[in-house]
Amino acid sequence: MGRPAKALSGFNRTVGSNPTLSAMRVRSLGLLFALVAMCLVASPVVSARAECAVNYTVRRGDSWWSIAKSEGTSLKSVLTLNRAKTSTLIRPGETVCLPRKESATMPKYTQREVVEIIREIWPDELENHAIAIARRESKLQPSVIGIPNKCCYGLFQIYYRWHQHWLPKIGIVRARQLLDPRLNALAAYQIYLRNNGWGPWE
Repeated sequence: MGRPAKALSGFNRTVGSNPTLSAMRVRSLGLLFALVAMCLVASPVVSARAECAVNYTVRRGDSWWSIAKSEGTSLKSVLTLNRAKTSTLIRPGETVCLPRKESATMPKYTQREVVEIIREIWPDELENHAIAIARRESKLQPSVIGIPNKCCYGLFQIYYRWHQHWLPKIGIVRARQLLDPRLNALAAYQIYLRNNGWGPWE
């Protein structure tokens, strides 16, 4: 038995051929696109390069690491600012964005203040000898860096590379921290204890 033509026509119609459903689908897609557009307008992407303080022109042989080191900043900061990875290629002549450098200004200390710092940190029976050594090594100037190879830092002219494996135990992780007279005096006293005497300065 055959079905009536009208019933057969309704049976064979696909969902996509339903004009009401098709119109609803078009309206839904239109609404979705409108919402996406509104979100993009309401939440603009802020370029990381807006924070760029210095433009650096890449030279032959440069790498992300060498640029960060030579400019006194961290590799992570440079990569973040340029939306790059260590694998991102850079070519001579290209411009790299660098962050603003932090102030490297050290507070000023009088010789009297330096002497008091040494007295606070060293035991009474050792403090006078310690002051004499600091006076000989740096003239009680905390910011002195050894010449010509910049090996030694601060009041007691501590050789950072020689001691850097244990200095983190007292909170010193960078050579320039030894330009703080209090940290330098503390490190010097630890060197005295580790060597059972004044050997490193004799």
